[in-house]
Amino acid sequence: MENDKEELIKRRAYAIWEQEGRPDGQDLRHWEQAAREMQVRGGSGLDGGESLETEGTTNAVSTPKAPAPRGRPARNGARAH
Repeated sequence: MENDKEELIKRRAYAIWEQEGRPDGQDLRHWEQAAREMQVRGGSGLDGGESLETEGTTNAVSTPKAPAPRGRPARNGARAH
């Protein structure tokens, strides 16, 4: 049960991070915000077959995707191919 709650918080924190443009150093704030949102939703999160995704809601949580790999810049600042 606790693992489910942590997973929901993790997914929501990731979604918040993406919505804010993936800023560095904000992981604790995102985690705390997600945890507060879960408390407002009723403690442990979902019950009775509810879905994480809600049609027409901008705060819906989806399964996070790994970031796309980035190429390393060349020494002169040009992108390496």
